[in-house]
Amino acid sequence: MRLYHPDWCARTACTAYGVEGDRDQTFELWHRSEPLVIQTDNPRVSLFIHRFAEVDGSGECLELAMLEIASAKPWYLTDSVANRELVLPRESADAMFLAMAALV
Repeated sequence: MRLYHPDWCARTACTAYGVEGDRDQTFELWHRSEPLVIQTDNPRVSLFIHRFAEVDGSGECLELAMLEIASAKPWYLTDSVANRELVLPRESADAMFLAMAALV
């Protein structure tokens, strides 16, 4: 059986079909891109932005989360700082990026 992955899906971060050897299965079953990592004023915390989608490729979203860098977990299992993250449907992301670009 051939598994479907969107072109942007990073196999090292993809959990759409589970993770071999992980019996807990505590992660969401999503295709994930490699994160864009933006450093912050705090050297231990960065802003991670990545794209994800359902197993069938539908429901694409972008997630922005402040994550602590030093972690034994993969970045996508790291708890966000102050338990806050922003998830935007792909269709809404362009307006958010334009607004961010205007700020910088």
